[in-house]
Amino acid sequence: MGWVNKGSGLLLLSSLLNFAQENPGAREVALAHSDISDNGSPFSLFNNPACLSLAHSGEIAAYYSPAPFGIKELSNTFAACCEPTKFGNLSAGFSSYGFELYRETQIALGFGEKISNSLCAGLTTRYKNISIRNYGSTGVFLIDLGLQAKINKQFSLGFVIQNAARTTINNEADQIPVVLWAGTGIKILKELIFCIAFQKELGFDPSLRLGTEYYPLEFLHIRFGVSNNPEKYAAGIGIVYQSVNFDYAVSSHPDLGLTHQFSLMFSFFAN
Repeated sequence: MGWVNKGSGLLLLSSLLNFAQENPGAREVALAHSDISDNGSPFSLFNNPACLSLAHSGEIAAYYSPAPFGIKELSNTFAACCEPTKFGNLSAGFSSYGFELYRETQIALGFGEKISNSLCAGLTTRYKNISIRNYGSTGVFLIDLGLQAKINKQFSLGFVIQNAARTTINNEADQIPVVLWAGTGIKILKELIFCIAFQKELGFDPSLRLGTEYYPLEFLHIRFGVSNNPEKYAAGIGIVYQSVNFDYAVSSHPDLGLTHQFSLMFSFFAN
């Protein structure tokens, strides 16, 4: 069967499954994706590309959610790397979501650059392929834009437009959402960070995201997050040992239950 003839069926299945997807990073999930203003991990490629410019060394990271809401068919995997250069910070990544009947894969390239001492900008280009057995497959290019501003040592701002070009499939409006993000991070104490973000998907009510991260020990990070639309709660821990970061998060949906996420990141060639 051709993609065009079965496009409406594919779009229906895509919309049914799309709710299970999250932007990557166990730390990010534990904070309810509230930290879009001061997180320089490789996962910024998919979250806020401007924050790629905050990385001071080469890094590689992987994220895995084995069974969202207890359904292994909704498993998703991300991998990303970031490398500082004299021209700016370059990044590349990959993601896979779904199972043999329905699968989404992405290849992403990103760039983050410091425009000034207090302002950074970034861009991610993603090639997204959607495939449904017996319906066909297709691919589209998406563009994400980001800004990050450092007001002072305690206060930062972040802004993101995901799918800024409003890319669609078969001219069907809004089946690939345009998502706007705005957020701030506040370092209350050296060991305590508070984050707040607003997410707005065009055509839907905005979502408020709140998160906090506490460092009781140098190697241990404790995180909590909450969001509405949908109402979700999250928590997690991070363990840092030399150049290795391990992160775990669990999030709860009031109707669908718990989801577990894991991330592992390595830093190398530090400046």
